[in-house]
Amino acid sequence: MPPLGSFQLTWEEVFGRYADGRSYSLRRPQIQLLDGTGKALDPSIQVSLRLPPPVFGRGLLEAVPEEVLAAIADPEDRNHDGISGRLNQVWDIAQQKQAIGRFGWKAGQPTLQQQNAAAYAHDMGVSNPLFPDANGHQDIDAQTLTATTFYTQTLAVPAPLRIDDRQFRQGFALFQDAGCAACHLPKLKTGRSAIAALSEQTFAPYTDLLLHDLGPGLADQRPEFLANGQEWRTAPLWGLGLSQTVLPGATYLHDGRARTIAEAILWHGGEAELAREWFRTASARDRKRLERFLKQL
Repeated sequence: MPPLGSFQLTWEEVFGRYADGRSYSLRRPQIQLLDGTGKALDPSIQVSLRLPPPVFGRGLLEAVPEEVLAAIADPEDRNHDGISGRLNQVWDIAQQKQAIGRFGWKAGQPTLQQQNAAAYAHDMGVSNPLFPDANGHQDIDAQTLTATTFYTQTLAVPAPLRIDDRQFRQGFALFQDAGCAACHLPKLKTGRSAIAALSEQTFAPYTDLLLHDLGPGLADQRPEFLANGQEWRTAPLWGLGLSQTVLPGATYLHDGRARTIAEAILWHGGEAELAREWFRTASARDRKRLERFLKQL
């Protein structure tokens, strides 16, 4: 008998072709929740798989001033470029007020402290000062949470590979031509920080930390504060090429549906549809050049 909360995961194949006639296959997860007897539950219940994102470099992302991100946001698409990124507004438990979201697939957490506390409570079942259990008990104290937060703030970013070579420059030019850099910003700068290593640093995360509508193909129909069911925070691309080195067989996107970087690009829609179409209609040579660039980040 399957335990409570079990599910069945299958994959639906979606086929397509590049403009040059070469075929490709994508996959979409199909999740069926089961009760304690193995009987399928109401299929209308919305569930969504989640992969844990990399944890390096988060202190830099946290140290980017709010006004910088607000200046990048363009929720009404006033410049008519088809990109309308916006900030999520979430609840800061420690400060007991609204704050901008930065962390999580839908930017649902305002700080690394709260992101870590939520992971302790919801992923590991470890109660803590921000998320005590129903009786007010805390499995870890504030000192432990603070130490964990400092670790995630200061975990260094892997250095990109061969950024001065010709292939990298060619790939970056294609990255810009495709329109990827409109959301995956190559450069951000931190403000002043109590941690010297994070203070006033220019860095290359390839994200704007904003919410973007990526279309129905990636939609999970699960809102999170201001983020609707089709919106996702732009995922940082730094360290992307090391994913399968650190974890052989690692997959991409929020639910792991993309087995390759190419598949991840081909799933993009909505505001990223033009970038996807650039990739789909590009020559095989340019597609490989772009993928090689992304693996060097």
